[in-house]
Amino acid sequence: MFGQSSVAKHIKPVMLDAKKIQLKEIGSLPKALKEASGLEITKDGHLWSHNDDGVPVLFCIDTLGKLVKTIQLDRANHGWEEITRDDEDNFYVAGIGNNKNDKKDLKILKFADPEKTPANKIAETEDISFKYEDQKDFPPPPRKLNFDADAMISLNGSLYIFTKNRTVPFTGYSKIYKLSQKAGEQTAALVDSLFLGKGYMLDRWITGAAVSPDKKTIAILFHDHIWLLRDFTAGKFSNSKIYEVNLNHYSHKAGICFLTNEKLYIVDELELDIIGGKLYSLDLRPVASDIK
Repeated sequence: MFGQSSVAKHIKPVMLDAKKIQLKEIGSLPKALKEASGLEITKDGHLWSHNDDGVPVLFCIDTLGKLVKTIQLDRANHGWEEITRDDEDNFYVAGIGNNKNDKKDLKILKFADPEKTPANKIAETEDISFKYEDQKDFPPPPRKLNFDADAMISLNGSLYIFTKNRTVPFTGYSKIYKLSQKAGEQTAALVDSLFLGKGYMLDRWITGAAVSPDKKTIAILFHDHIWLLRDFTAGKFSNSKIYEVNLNHYSHKAGICFLTNEKLYIVDELELDIIGGKLYSLDLRPVASDIK
């Protein structure tokens, strides 16, 4: 197995002019959605999110953050950290939260477009059960604590997971794993990694990811900034052109999706009943000419 240092290039992101871009707070999320940990949008323009633990419910909100309906999935919520959809409108909720790096029951739930499920009904799911190909110990030693994840995308018929690095000492890498979109037992293949930089670990954690409708941009979410990956090859994201958007706002941001190729929505978790619990929008059009 290749080492991380031989996979990811140390690419310095191009900083976009933060004066041209402003994170806009739209409104508060429903009270029941305190730990919003993923975000996806349907063709009908509804946003779907979920808590990262507890009741296995999906929350449908409009683009003002108001609750439209809820549906329940037929599986328990253990570390739901991400939601995404494929080109055939299948949805995937990723139970990939693994803070202690010791889980042997990681699952991604696959199900039909939730718009088709009546409100307050239970949606049937299929399991994608998986293990990471390079994890041998549960948990591994501190220097290998890189099997937690909050971010996943669907691209070209595959699922890609971006890990949340907890290594001690902190190495600054997010590993990228590939899975099939077919239900069943799988082994997640390590295909690449991104060097996110060293420094304070919390500032380098990937907390969400999304792909633009035209498939030309991947947005990588952090607590206070976003990376935009362009000119990438699926599975070799470290060869991308990377642009950084400073949000000038720090919170536990945990879900991101594209409305259009240049407009995004973001949600953050409510912390201490004081900070976060909001829906935001971000318009990239003012810097579109700078993203090549």
